[in-house]
Amino acid sequence: MLTGERIDVADTDDATFTSVRRFYGRETALLDAHDYARWIPLLEPEFVYRIPVTVTRDDPSQSPFVAGAYLLDESRDSLANLWARRLEPDHIDFSWGEVPLQRARRFVSVLSVTDAGRTGEVAVTSNVLVTVVHQSDPVVMTAAGRHDILRRRGDGWGLVERTVHLDESVVRLPHLRMVI
Repeated sequence: MLTGERIDVADTDDATFTSVRRFYGRETALLDAHDYARWIPLLEPEFVYRIPVTVTRDDPSQSPFVAGAYLLDESRDSLANLWARRLEPDHIDFSWGEVPLQRARRFVSVLSVTDAGRTGEVAVTSNVLVTVVHQSDPVVMTAAGRHDILRRRGDGWGLVERTVHLDESVVRLPHLRMVI
C-alpha cells in the first residue's frame, strides 16, 4: 500500500513524482503477491540491495549504522537465482521455510524524489512499514527508511540500488531478502 504525499520535489516535476509513485505502487503490489517473476525485471542489471547493520550507540552524534557491515548485500542475479527461484514450482517442495508462504504487507509513505545527479536517474527516500505473518504466528512488524536510485527507461523506471535502514537493532523478520 502506498500512502502519503510528496514532501520534497525540489529537483523533480509533478509528472516525474507521479510516475515514481506509480512505480512504487506496482512494486509493492508485486512483492506483496510474491510475484517475483514480474518484480525481478524491474531491477536494473547492476542492481545492489543492502541493509546495513543497525546498532544502538550511546553517542547520538555517531551513525546508528555500521559502515561496511551489512545484514544483507545482494545483487539482481543473487535475488533472481538464489532467492526468487525458491518459489518456482520445481523448487517449492524443497523450500520448507517458504511453505506455507508468509503473508506480508508493505506500507510505503512519505516519498521524497530528487535528482540523483546522473542523467535519467532520481533519488527516492521513503518510509516503510512491513508486516509479516507466518502460519498462525503473531504478526511481526518493522519500520525502516529506504533510499533508492531509480533510472528512467522505456517501460517506466528501473531500480538501480536500494539501501534499507532498519529502525531496530534486533531483527525479528523471518526473511530480509524479499521483505523490505
